Amino acid sequence: MRMLVIVGIVLLLISAPPLVLMGRESAVGQSVERRYSVERITSREPDMEGGAIRSVIGGHTVELADDQAPKAREPFQAQETRVQGKVWVVVDGRTRSSPVPATIRLERRDANRYWGFVYLMKLVDREEGDRLVVAENIGGGQFRTISILPDGQVVQDQFNYAARCKPPIRAELIRNVVPHPSGYCSDVAQGWPSIWYPVLYPWVSGGVGGLLTVAGLSGILMRRRRRPE
Repeated sequence: MRMLVIVGIVLLLISAPPLVLMGRESAVGQSVERRYSVERITSREPDMEGGAIRSVIGGHTVELADDQAPKAREPFQAQETRVQGKVWVVVDGRTRSSPVPATIRLERRDANRYWGFVYLMKLVDREEGDRLVVAENIGGGQFRTISILPDGQVVQDQFNYAARCKPPIRAELIRNVVPHPSGYCSDVAQGWPSIWYPVLYPWVSGGVGGLLTVAGLSGILMRRRRRPE
């Protein structure tokens, strides 16, 4: 019985770290979703199926601009033309951010023009009111969000990837500009699922460890109770 307890505790100790991180991710995600939701900016203009790069909030116009001229798609063109350029945020005709380096898809006029580098969205905040937000991948593991409030105020927030959890709404806002699947505070639950992970480890290993520990402790207690006094 003692061996069961030892094996069970070892399995629990091995399985606990990812299980704790997964539990935290679930709890943090639920708290974020209760207060916030992110909406794509839509437009009825042609060629905007990927989302718009221009919107209005509180009478203030917000748009993304770059230093590259749009290019018409050629007949039978298989691949998009991609060049390095600079992207910035314009509010009411005034530049309100420093330029960000980005790969620009010249034939695109929608949000896919800057996909993975700069993204404009609407943030629904059930406590403090809605706003427009531009998320930017500024390179070197650094990210920036630029929030435009209904009164025209512009608020910038720059942070590195490790700081995305403080507060976790940061992680939600930068997901469209992070080059890999991203979690709120940890990426432990973002890997491609397989039989080994997370099924056998840590779910099955943790469950078996818990059962062995309970069974072993129960057996030890029963033996002690059966001993004559």
